[in-house]
Amino acid sequence: MGSHGVGWVAGVAVLLLCLAALVASRARQTPHRASRGTRAMAAGSALAGWVLVFGAMTAMISPLPRDTVVGKAIAAPPELVQAGLPTTAAKPDAPDPMAALKAGDCVEVPIKQAKDASGAPSWKAGSPEPSDCNSVDANYRVLQNGPDPCSGPLYTLESAPKDKTGKARYHLCLTFDWRTGVCYDTVDMDVPSKVVCGTPGDHIVQATAVLEGTTSGAGCPRDGRGAVWVVWNKLELTVCFRGGDDPGK
Repeated sequence: MGSHGVGWVAGVAVLLLCLAALVASRARQTPHRASRGTRAMAAGSALAGWVLVFGAMTAMISPLPRDTVVGKAIAAPPELVQAGLPTTAAKPDAPDPMAALKAGDCVEVPIKQAKDASGAPSWKAGSPEPSDCNSVDANYRVLQNGPDPCSGPLYTLESAPKDKTGKARYHLCLTFDWRTGVCYDTVDMDVPSKVVCGTPGDHIVQATAVLEGTTSGAGCPRDGRGAVWVVWNKLELTVCFRGGDDPGK
């Protein structure tokens, strides 16, 4: 009930009480004339007045009404979740294409010229990248790839990237990609490179056979011009050539 309504009720209550008092006063002054109806009217007016007074007082002391907004409750969107402790899980490492390489796959290893401790010219291998074996840039071949360190005499390079704890994620074992029928520039036999056959040069040769597990050229193909081969004792590897008298020399 608003303040105006309370005031109106209070006013009516005062009028009724005054009326009741007036009727009761006249009834006392002329008791011999007062009828039961007069006394009943006085009592009724008084009762009604006091009821209105009580109602007005109750409305005045009751808590003020609160404003409300008419509407429909909407459920929280599903992406909202209860707040919790921040996660400390580390993000997984990005996929490494080198980890998926298998034995026989090829890679390109950039070879840069450098100097050793004495200042003599040497070579430094860069980071390997997957490559098509038919490309002249694919200079190394995968021997093994897995959790175990490189083993066997044939591998010449090992790539073992480490995780955040310092443990090697895998061991990529590589050897130079000698292939029968492919041509090479052997000006430096320690770091030969594939070339397109027919490329001019004193040390451009074509491999006629690749013999693993042997240090003998007895199995190299021969014709009227004989045969030329190069042996790597440590690698237990023999490569047979045609096209140059002394490859790499």
